[in-house]
Amino acid sequence: MGESSKPPSSSLSDLPPDVLEAYGRDLGLSIEPAAPRGEALRRIRERQELLLELDRDAMLDVVKWARIPVRRSAGKEQLAGHIAGVTQVRFDGLSDRGLHVLALLHGVDARGDDPRELIEKRLRRREGVWSRIKRGRRRVVGAWLAKVIEGTHADGDYRFLPEDDSAQSLTKSIEQEGVVGGIAHKLRGAADHYVKQKLDEIEIRIDRKLDEIDNRLAEWRDQEIRNRLRIVKITIIAAIVVALVSLGYDYLKGRHELVARSSPPVASAPGADSAP
Repeated sequence: MGESSKPPSSSLSDLPPDVLEAYGRDLGLSIEPAAPRGEALRRIRERQELLLELDRDAMLDVVKWARIPVRRSAGKEQLAGHIAGVTQVRFDGLSDRGLHVLALLHGVDARGDDPRELIEKRLRRREGVWSRIKRGRRRVVGAWLAKVIEGTHADGDYRFLPEDDSAQSLTKSIEQEGVVGGIAHKLRGAADHYVKQKLDEIEIRIDRKLDEIDNRLAEWRDQEIRNRLRIVKITIIAAIVVALVSLGYDYLKGRHELVARSSPPVASAPGADSAP
């Protein structure tokens, strides 16, 4: 079931018959198309008044117990539509307030001071004979399929309780949801486990690849730093050599000029400048 179809801003009496019928179904009411309009309006208004009184946390208890996939932010109308479709008659694990909400949304009389056993009995009594026969047939088929699919334990070997308390056997799933629904529920659980396992493996592989990439980047970074340090070292050595050569050249040049200035000038021969 999708999101509950909220009625428009106009009053319920102004809604077309098909919209009114669809809105009633979203609230968990079984309104026949041939039902009088006044009867449909009365039942919808009663359901709206009941939802105002119900505790949303108690409705969430029923949703969790019945394993109904809904959003945590779902409104009361959407929760009521899902809870009204619950057909389970075994109420183990359901809180007292959740059992009270389940009974009220199924049209069963349940007061706050009624004992739990009485409310459960009323809910089971509401189930028809044909539904009980179908549920018994599903239980037999589910037990047989469970032996075929899940296997049996010889001599009744001791088995620990499953770590996940929410897990249920294939027999119980088929009894509650039918053969197709029970097997589909079991397959969904196996598929979810398989997907989770594969996602964990993929995550491990991704982490391993990221670690390898980090190591390679670290090696490349270290190599790059070593290469740059080598270039800087060569540059400094070359600069020192050039500076030493320049200093040597300047020293030799100054020495030569000093020697040239300290040596006496050469005298010219007598009469060399006179004319013949």
